[in-house]
Amino acid sequence: MKKRLFIALVVMAVLTATTSVVWAGGNARRPAIEAGADRVVELQRTDLGWEGTWYWYVGSTYNATNLTGVTALGLLEAYRDTKDPAYLNAAIGAAGFIQAHLGTGATGTKYHVRTTAPDVVFLHRLSQVTGDSSYATRATLEWQNLTTFWPTADDLDDLFHTLGRRSAWDIAFFLEAAYLSSDTAWADQAAAILANTDDTFYYGTDTWWYALNVSGAIRALVGCGYGGTYYESVVYLLGELIGLADDENGVGGYVQDTAYAVMAFSTVGGAGRQYANDLGRWLARQQDTSGGWTEPDGYEYPEAEGEALRALASTIGTNVTLDGFQPGATMNSSWRRAAAPGQAAVPFNSE
Repeated sequence: MKKRLFIALVVMAVLTATTSVVWAGGNARRPAIEAGADRVVELQRTDLGWEGTWYWYVGSTYNATNLTGVTALGLLEAYRDTKDPAYLNAAIGAAGFIQAHLGTGATGTKYHVRTTAPDVVFLHRLSQVTGDSSYATRATLEWQNLTTFWPTADDLDDLFHTLGRRSAWDIAFFLEAAYLSSDTAWADQAAAILANTDDTFYYGTDTWWYALNVSGAIRALVGCGYGGTYYESVVYLLGELIGLADDENGVGGYVQDTAYAVMAFSTVGGAGRQYANDLGRWLARQQDTSGGWTEPDGYEYPEAEGEALRALASTIGTNVTLDGFQPGATMNSSWRRAAAPGQAAVPFNSE
């Protein structure tokens, strides 16, 4: 009971307002961003996309267009921190790839016929960073194109249930894309789906994507203005995320899962900022000498590196506002009790 009350008070305040040797030291997040962004630029293909996490074919040709926008979002955050034009140029190149080969502008059969929700979000964010409204115009057009396949969020939800795709974090990205494209009706439906924490299809702890689902839902609900409407759901999801995180092992030891948790806590703000900082330091410590990150399966995934960049950037400055999400005021409290120096913090409990 006390744990729930404590979290509720935090949320109320918010809603109303490597190698460890290489990156040793206090925060160690700024150099991690620079090295990580350099690595993402290095991995960018000559066609300005990135390699995929699974084999995705259009016709007989392998490509990985489904992760262009989600990876490039990390470069935007790195640019905001460092002002290094190489990162912005690489992001603009990725936007050119999206606009030339995907969705309404698709050419030939080599590339995927649709943009993804992260592509739509990326184009909107790029418009904000560059001041070029043509990116936002194209983003909205691509959103309208996506809604010809899924006219409502319920249609996408039905498809996921049919396919057995228990991915609420995908729906969270769609919510953000709808929100940025001013499609309020679609966004409202998506928010209701994410807020249904009784739905064990998405929120059953047996799903592989459980941590991503929880983090993605928190970030989208709070960031897109639904935190007050679905206050109880946000409180519940925050409690779940607290239980999943450990500043000595991130979230399950995974770069991607930890990155999404950092973004969720940063979006909520308040006491969550310290928690995001702790997890951000964990991400920095996992970086290898190439500047990239390797997941426990031994593979390096460019989109996870882009997500790690977004997460790290949200912890060291004001870049979280790039996402349109205004964090709450800092509070003199923590979602975790302080442990002895050098030890992991422990979850708040009812003692």
